[in-house]
Order: sequence, then structure tokens, then C-alpha cells
Amino acid sequence: MSIIKDPDLRRKEQWEKSQANKGLNLANMLGFGDLGSPPLSAAEEYSLHSRYLAKANSMNLSDVAEMKIIYRGGVDSEGRPVMVIVGAHFLLRCLDLERFVLYVVKEFESLIQKPYTIVYFHSVASLQPQPDLGFMKRLQQILGRKHKKNLHTIYILHPTLGLRTAVMAMQLFVDGEVWKKVVYVDRLVQLFRYVPREQLTIPDFVFQHDLEVNGGKGIIVDPRTKHIYQRPSG
Repeated sequence: MSIIKDPDLRRKEQWEKSQANKGLNLANMLGFGDLGSPPLSAAEEYSLHSRYLAKANSMNLSDVAEMKIIYRGGVDSEGRPVMVIVGAHFLLRCLDLERFVLYVVKEFESLIQKPYTIVYFHSVASLQPQPDLGFMKRLQQILGRKHKKNLHTIYILHPTLGLRTAVMAMQLFVDGEVWKKVVYVDRLVQLFRYVPREQLTIPDFVFQHDLEVNGGKGIIVDPRTKHIYQRPSG
């Protein structure tokens, strides 16, 4: 016997599918790339995440770890664990996107089980005017719903206009819940209010970029430890 769906339920599903397709088409028209298929169900996301995690755990991804694109930090000012992402390293070193995604899944797995924070260094990283939102959407689906639920804040250091535009597009077309957790930070000293300096391993070029962009006004940099201090007033 065939099972006939309730007409109201069928109309609701058709409407949701049409709304999703409208969003995908609009994103494409605005030049943000192909967002791919409509959202996955919770069961579909769990299955996708499980497959990627199993594959990641079966592989040696030490070559990706050595690129230092993402790595664990310490904890933020409220004790949440921190994941650090270096944009310039991704652009220069990431040659195999599939292996990178597998490494991301593997590294994030223990982190996303409880509230956590991301620190993203955009220092000296160029950004394409048309970001691949389809990739970002797929990556979030692969990471699964715990990633979305437990992510507390994404601190973005040295944001550019292009990056701000990309984040706005991701809020509209990828996932408003996740990308509205972004906090823009223009100076390292501001970042240290949220994540203490001793909890972060920061590439030298990030310090250099901060000095070039902000002129070193009001701060002192210890050349040995790379610690940054507020210059005493008066």
C-alpha cells in the first residue's frame, strides 16, 4: 500500500523547498557562488559528520597540522577553550581542500562538545570579492549541529571591508545563528580583553601588521616575548 501524505504537510514542504531555492538563486545572482542543496535534516547532518569524522580518524593528517592554519589555543577570559585560525596561512599553504576539511573535523571534534570560542587572524590575508559560500555552508553541515550550538563567539582580528561583506552574506545565505556571533576586533590589545595574551600563540606577522595598521599608538611591544602593554598615560 502506498502512503499518501497529508495535503497540508505536503504544501508546507513544497513551500519550504521553494523558499530555500529562492535563497540559493539570490545568492548566485549576487555573485556569492552556488550554495548547493537546501538545508539538511538533523539526521542527515549527523550521518555526514560521522562519515567525515571516521575518515579523518583513519588518516595521518600531520602535514595539514604543520601548516598551522588552525590550532588549539588556551582558554578565553571566561574559561572557554579557544581554536585559532590564521587566514594568511590558509591562502598560502592550503593546497588540498579535502584534507583540510578532514583535519578541521578532527580538531574541532573534542572542542565542540561544550561551549568554545574561535579567534580568527585576518591580518594580511586577502579575500576574494566573491567568497565561496557553498563551501562554508558545506563545512558547517559537516561539523554538525553541536558546532552551532556550542560556539560562543568568533573574534575576528583586523577585519577588512571585504571580509565584513562576506560575513554579512554568510549571515543572510549560510547561517544567521552562527555568523551573528562574530565580534570584530581592530587591535590586538582589544582582543586580549577577551582572550588573555598568554593563552594565544600569535604569528610574528600579526604583531607587525597590528603595528603598521594602528601605528603602535598607546601600546608597547616587548620584542622578546611579543607581549603587548598599554602605554602609561600622563
